[in-house]
Amino acid sequence: MNVYFILFLLYMISPKIDLSAAFPLRPEDFIFALAALIWVFTAKRVRIHFDRPVQLYLVFVAINFIAAFINFADMGVIGVIYALRLIQYLLWYPILYEACHRVDWISMRRGFVALGIIFIGWAILELSGVVETVGRFDGSGRLTLNTTGPYESSVMLAMIAYAVSSYLIAIPLLVMVMLTQSRVTLAGMVFSYAASRPIRAIVTAGAAVLAFSVFAQPILDSLSRTRLGDSDTPAQMARSVTTAWNRAPTLNDPTFFRERLLDGNTIFRYMATTEGDLSFSYRAVRWPTVIKTTFAHPFHTIFGWGPGSWGNALDNYYIRVFGETGLVGLVVFLIWMISTIFRLEVRGLARFSLVMMAVVATFIDIFTSSKVMPLLWAFLALEQAGHPFALPQRKRRGQFLRRPRALAPPVDKEPA
Repeated sequence: MNVYFILFLLYMISPKIDLSAAFPLRPEDFIFALAALIWVFTAKRVRIHFDRPVQLYLVFVAINFIAAFINFADMGVIGVIYALRLIQYLLWYPILYEACHRVDWISMRRGFVALGIIFIGWAILELSGVVETVGRFDGSGRLTLNTTGPYESSVMLAMIAYAVSSYLIAIPLLVMVMLTQSRVTLAGMVFSYAASRPIRAIVTAGAAVLAFSVFAQPILDSLSRTRLGDSDTPAQMARSVTTAWNRAPTLNDPTFFRERLLDGNTIFRYMATTEGDLSFSYRAVRWPTVIKTTFAHPFHTIFGWGPGSWGNALDNYYIRVFGETGLVGLVVFLIWMISTIFRLEVRGLARFSLVMMAVVATFIDIFTSSKVMPLLWAFLALEQAGHPFALPQRKRRGQFLRRPRALAPPVDKEPA
């Protein structure tokens, strides 16, 4: 098996923990550095075509660096580090593009199946208390695996489940998505699947309705004891945002936001209520604060306050991009995301993942995830290279079809 692909799988498996309190270095960073060094010095340099999605994203990265340097006096090197992270994730695109020319479909599928099996085993050990929780959600009862939180894990698991082409692996992975209790991931996953496979989605929905009608009470009882049962209705969310919008402060800079609205109890004075879904109540205050503060300063409305200026997690990537890089960054990012979605194969791994992430980004900063973004760039590289793994294989009795026709290279006919 190819060394790049092995290192990529190790990157996905490695726990997301800081090795030093002074500097945010993780095991995955060393694995990436090794893969990058091998690629730079030993790669045979398969000719890589950086198509429009990659070009647009490079423009977005450049805007992040510009915003970081413009706000360097306030943010220092932190903004540059956040921008460099985007480059780190993007570099998996050329690395996996190189790898996929040397890894056949069956080897790649075995690699992702092995990845799924490892995460299934990890989940069993974590839920049984044998393995400690890696992230910040220890004791919450929510599955986090090797990431800092259940949201990142849920999207990663959904992407792998769609890729493995095996119900024996996919079904446990989808159950694990439920165990993360990430509501927005479930919504994004269902929406993306329905968009790519509408007929199958209708059949699945019918089966789910039938199963729910039979097991409704046990299901409702189970959900009531989790975060899934504590969700606010859309009307309640709208009221929370409306009230918080009038109360949320307009700041001179993000300092007060980082010190008081991310940490401490100051945020409670701006909330509409502290009952119900508290996680959304936090968002209902933080989002208006970022929007109002950024619009109140014309220069920052255009160029933002710099990457990382609003903390590690704003829980809405679109508002985060606006607050960090201004309208310029937000417009470029939206153009990249929308144009990329329409360029991709409807049933491909990359399109399913990106559409799901577009939904999840309304509540989670998913496009900054060190596990999800490399996986997305890997899927984009596979599709751009025409690798058969880029499209889920259709299963026949006991076997999988060969290279999909949509991605198969033309066969040269010998002259008569």
